[in-house]
Amino acid sequence: MRPTEGTGTGRRSLSATAMATAAVTTACVSLTLLATTAQAATHTPSAIPSTTPDSASLPRLLLLIAGPLLLIAAVALLLRRRTRLRDFAHPLSVPRSVFTALRRADETEIRERAAEEVIRLAAQTRSTTAAPAAAEQAREACATADTLLQRARGVPDLAGVFALLHEGYAALDRSTAPLPLCFFHPLHGTATRRIPWRPSEHGDRFQVGACASCIRALRTRRSPDTLTDQDQASGGPVPYFHLPPEHSVWAATGYGSLLTDASLTTHVQRALGPQP
Repeated sequence: MRPTEGTGTGRRSLSATAMATAAVTTACVSLTLLATTAQAATHTPSAIPSTTPDSASLPRLLLLIAGPLLLIAAVALLLRRRTRLRDFAHPLSVPRSVFTALRRADETEIRERAAEEVIRLAAQTRSTTAAPAAAEQAREACATADTLLQRARGVPDLAGVFALLHEGYAALDRSTAPLPLCFFHPLHGTATRRIPWRPSEHGDRFQVGACASCIRALRTRRSPDTLTDQDQASGGPVPYFHLPPEHSVWAATGYGSLLTDASLTTHVQRALGPQP
């Protein structure tokens, strides 16, 4: 069940659509006016002979410069509004725009984004109309994400914060069966679907969630963009799922993809140990 603020979300979606449409319309009108001005300037006879042979081509030059710029600005605004509309369509989740930004972010920026999203989920749990058990599950996931955020030692742990937030939102929204975050790199966002995967030729096969870009890479026999973690044995970075499961809660759970029993929240709570 969704929060009661869905009507406000609908109004914001319509407003974003109207603004994007207005931007494109304005660009088209501006281009039409420029074209009309250029045509009039070209064909209007001048009472005084021009001393500049190319003065008639100035409006055309302005049109060539301003026209594409207006169109580019309008299209950019439209694409931005569409991204926001997709976010409004799924209010009970970490917005897609956040994961898009995380692909280019460093550790400090990821940490700041994680803190913002913990606050957002906490607010959702206070205003939700979901069943009491679902609301409690979401609050537990949010509290665990907050604790993990305080103890996070690097990007793999910060990715775990987003996985816990994802689980919390899924508890509030029972309308669909949730997919986990991308197994190969959780900061890619929610998986598109589950695919068969095995870590080695002789290893067991698992059904893991994967995003569209990772699926494309696997189909073309390329290695997907994977989240790495520090291997204590070699001292270098390796794909996090290559670490021994007994040494990494993320290798053991795949950030939710490999779970068949308890929730990710429960596994992370065990790994964190007793609260101080």
